[in-house]
Amino acid sequence: MTRFMTAGAAALATTLTLGTAALADTPDLRGTWFGSYTTVSPTHYHRGDEPRFNQAEWMLDVQMQEDNVFWGPSKWRRDGDSEWTEYEATGTISLDGSGSIGIVETAPLVIGANALIDAQYQDGKIYADFRSLRNGTTYSTVLERQVN
Repeated sequence: MTRFMTAGAAALATTLTLGTAALADTPDLRGTWFGSYTTVSPTHYHRGDEPRFNQAEWMLDVQMQEDNVFWGPSKWRRDGDSEWTEYEATGTISLDGSGSIGIVETAPLVIGANALIDAQYQDGKIYADFRSLRNGTTYSTVLERQVN
């Protein structure tokens, strides 16, 4: 029985050590991230029978982060527009040390997701793939941290 308890304690210690190491490697994403991109939206009965391509920009402002989860405003606008459309983003950074990030974008005070975003933190940048759940818009962009 003692041998099993010792093996169990060693396994628990290893797990805790690996978990602590993974959190230590978790990047601090707090700050404003910005990227521009080309977006495509599918055909729509109000807008015609051709897909729409637009140039736009996205700002992710990570205001709060606790361990590997974060929150902040997610804003976008088409090129030439001065007003931002604002949503909320909640995200998680994988604990496996890979830099994988999952983000859900929602409208403030509305239940349900607007978009799912798969991302990767690498070399100080966030590589993001956006998929709207409401209107089928998709795009990929590279977000870079803004320095004030």
